[in-house]
Amino acid sequence: MSPDDVRARLLSGLQGQQPTAVSSAARRLLLIAGAGSGKTEVMARRVAWWLADGVPKDSIVAFTFTEKAAEEMKFRIRRYIEAITPEGDDATLGGMYVGTIHSYCFKLLKELNPSEYHNYDIIDEIARYALVQRRFHNLLGLPAFQTAISPGRQYRASQTETTDRFLYAYDLLNEYNVLRVELPERPRPTELGAPEADWCREARLLVNVGTSDAAQTFARSAARLYAYLRCRRFLDFSTSQSEAVRLLTDEPHAAELLRQRVTHVVVDEFQDVNPVQDILVRLLVGDAGHLTAVGDHRQAIFGWRGGRVEIMAALAGELRDDHDGDVLELTHNFRSTPRLIAVSNNWNRTIGVPPNLTSPDMRHGRVARTDYDPSHVAALSFPSRADEANWIARTIQQLVVPTTGEGARHDTREGDRGLTYSDIAVLIRTSTDARTYMMTLRAHGIPAVVRAGPDLFSQPEVLLVAGVLGLSAGMDRFLGGRDARSLPSRINATLGCAAEPIPVIETAAAHLRAEGISLAADVEARLVAAGQAIHQRISTQRRLAARDIDGVRTPHLREFLLRGPQPLRRVFPQSIFHDILAELGVAEWDEEGGRSALAMFHIGQLSSLVTGIETPGWTSAGDYPYQVQGLLLWGTKNAREEAAPLLVTPDAVQVTTIHSAKGLEYGCVFVADVCSSRFPSSRATRRPDVPFDGSILRRIDPAQIADNPMRDGERRLMYVALTRAERYLFVSSSKPSEYFATRPRSSIPGVANIIQSEGGVAFAALADVPANIDTLPSEVSRENRLVTSFSDMRYFLECPHDFYLRKVLGFTPTINQAFGYGRGIHNLLREIHSDPQSWAAIAGDREALAVRIQALIERGLFYLRHTTGAPAENMKRQAGEIIADYVETYAEELARLQFEPERDFETLIEEEQVLVSGAIDVVRLDDPPRVTIIDFKSGDPESDERMSLDEEEMALQVTMYGLAARHELEYEADRGLVRYMGETEDGRRELEVDLDHQSLAEARETIAETARNIRRRDFRAGPLRAPRKATSRTRCDECDFLGVCGMQAAYAARG
Repeated sequence: MSPDDVRARLLSGLQGQQPTAVSSAARRLLLIAGAGSGKTEVMARRVAWWLADGVPKDSIVAFTFTEKAAEEMKFRIRRYIEAITPEGDDATLGGMYVGTIHSYCFKLLKELNPSEYHNYDIIDEIARYALVQRRFHNLLGLPAFQTAISPGRQYRASQTETTDRFLYAYDLLNEYNVLRVELPERPRPTELGAPEADWCREARLLVNVGTSDAAQTFARSAARLYAYLRCRRFLDFSTSQSEAVRLLTDEPHAAELLRQRVTHVVVDEFQDVNPVQDILVRLLVGDAGHLTAVGDHRQAIFGWRGGRVEIMAALAGELRDDHDGDVLELTHNFRSTPRLIAVSNNWNRTIGVPPNLTSPDMRHGRVARTDYDPSHVAALSFPSRADEANWIARTIQQLVVPTTGEGARHDTREGDRGLTYSDIAVLIRTSTDARTYMMTLRAHGIPAVVRAGPDLFSQPEVLLVAGVLGLSAGMDRFLGGRDARSLPSRINATLGCAAEPIPVIETAAAHLRAEGISLAADVEARLVAAGQAIHQRISTQRRLAARDIDGVRTPHLREFLLRGPQPLRRVFPQSIFHDILAELGVAEWDEEGGRSALAMFHIGQLSSLVTGIETPGWTSAGDYPYQVQGLLLWGTKNAREEAAPLLVTPDAVQVTTIHSAKGLEYGCVFVADVCSSRFPSSRATRRPDVPFDGSILRRIDPAQIADNPMRDGERRLMYVALTRAERYLFVSSSKPSEYFATRPRSSIPGVANIIQSEGGVAFAALADVPANIDTLPSEVSRENRLVTSFSDMRYFLECPHDFYLRKVLGFTPTINQAFGYGRGIHNLLREIHSDPQSWAAIAGDREALAVRIQALIERGLFYLRHTTGAPAENMKRQAGEIIADYVETYAEELARLQFEPERDFETLIEEEQVLVSGAIDVVRLDDPPRVTIIDFKSGDPESDERMSLDEEEMALQVTMYGLAARHELEYEADRGLVRYMGETEDGRRELEVDLDHQSLAEARETIAETARNIRRRDFRAGPLRAPRKATSRTRCDECDFLGVCGMQAAYAARG
């Protein structure tokens, strides 16, 4: 393909500065991309432009703000790679990285220092919160910090407030790249309990955070938390970034080698990067690398999460003065109608402009998208929020008429069509404001899905289960204070009862019955009995008598209460949670559609949170109450429902916060609840309380974290809300704030006044808005992409309903004590195949092998968070023997060949637009490009029970890897092997898998057909496989979710 052809294909259809942005020769380029300016399209084409110029794929790194944005970027880049790739060649991303910064940092740490970081995991927010709650008193010593932040107060700071303030300050140290901790010189212990606690107490924070009691006590606890996370092989999101920056800063040679490999960097949403991310980007780019930063200072809305718009302003100043830098502005809005653009331009003029930046008006870029009627852009006020919500619901009923299959007229690139529910969003300032709107839509029969609110703990079914969990942890009442997001406040708003477990159980059950959800007549009494019995079993660590649990029916729960170890050394929170669900009878809710299906989704999301509290490791009987408390305290303030696109009908209104709507667009937007004290938030300018004093405040300035006196952060948030709309926009309030209507003697207009000045309707009679609605047949979006992994798809192949419960609803399996065994085996195998010749050299010396393997185990490569004592030692001994046997068996191969262990991949099945990710255990380099794909099975039945595959499934998995090796890794993989670790019979050590063209084609069709079935939501089927164990009657007997499954086969298995 000629350079002119490439240029024509990559610049076709672009307008304004877009072609210049795609083809710019500037080494460092800042694109100020206004709302609706097509920035993703420009970034994707710019990456393709670099590739056409000869930049290797694996030299490009593209950072996005979210994983969802990364998925969109990957598909767009592939489209343009395909446009410039000769027919017959694979249009793949190759080794290009497209994803979030924190994921890249974690990947980088594993690559640059695998011996230290390869066995680490990212700990999510709830797991970290639960870990802090468990170690609040002894290891972390947080009561001293609690006392230090309480002087002058009537009441001592609560444990919740203390934990929140501690973690907020800890994250600030990471976000500003000042966290430095001196760890003990002696090796980290691999045993759980006292040895690790003693080690962590010796850690010291090196950065001076101040001399006050608050600063000193914080410093001690922060050092211990960092040490404890390292001891447990965890990094949190913020630490993963600062750790990567620290590695590159402390080891300039590693940074230089990385810059030689990574030469071109894209950063999306640059207005929201934080200081440590800015440092990372500068380390990657250096003095010779290429940077394309894309952002819009008018949409900088994540300052509360560390984003600093000043970083973008500083880069703009640098590039305007740099001979090989440039700043371009994309000012054509291709999203909205002229009136909407005029309204947002007017509002933009009320926002302060950072230094070195400008805020020019956006121009209408989509000529065919014109305004139909003045009343389609309107601002209205109401006597109450209930009146406002009812008007929104009635208006949606005008805009979408399901009985006729029609909706309000809207234009797309394919032609005019009617709006659907999925074209409509209700945007609110905070998630705590969502419940009224959600319940009103539900009452009007309008399907809706919630993104980022209301949180899970505003749902009666979640509160019901929370009540039982509270009883199981011995709680008399729920904690949380007066905060509107606390559990007592949620209970009061949703149920109107006392914030105590038994009243919550009884009142929530009554609410659910009123909503038509199936509950047994005696379920409240049985749940109370179950919760109290679990608490007694755990607190006394003794078995109960049969007479004490007459009301409990669930067999597995009765087994736990009546039998099992005594004294009780450990408990499994997810197992207890599943038993509670079985006692509740949630299997009766397992239906297609309706309120019961929504309730199951909420319970599934709660199951995911329970896994979070179990993630940090072994749960002792004494830890369990703290874990439940952590779950409830963190969850009520932070837990939110996922969008669940496979659960709900695709045609549903979205109720979401403005922050969550960033980057999205809708045919119709309702900006609701623009009320005094709520929008703008009365707390926006409040400086955060940080336990710092002295010089560190010059680096971490609370005044910069808070909104400025003009509340520009809140104004930018309104700008984001207004610019989500493509055609219809309705701004509403029940107690108008200054953002809604102009205040007397104020020179800054409100949105309603701006709308009126631009020809829209404001302060009108409700009956007049909206008017002149033309309807056309509705058509739901044709967007049909699926991003998944083979591990996920195999659940569907085994049992579609298992996939539904696990991957759609979010139910998670219980964790057993062997959890992590298989991963430990794989870690040891990675070490062997990274240096095969040295291992082959000692294959004949069993003693030398044992010593070297033991050294790896002691270094933490075989780390078991959920096991201690004799069971842990037995697993380590077994693992050592298995690995030694492997080296002896394959010594000749290890001596002769080279290997690439753990090759990540993503491969696209084009015909179904399904992107499948995975990791090949080992690529054996037989005679490159000829290779063999090797997959290992760990050899421990208990560890592998849930993940074990039959031979057909294993062959499909390896064949899928073969497809990826050919298309993404550019190898000729004609053979695959499954190796069974620990197998001593020669004939059973390996399963050979053909990777010929027919096998690859059949695997491709299987994956494509599975994707089609998932999209069709064909989940009411299964199981499709025979049982794994000879002692099982059916596959259901072995299922993780037998107690919650509503399929007929599950009922039969339960008996």
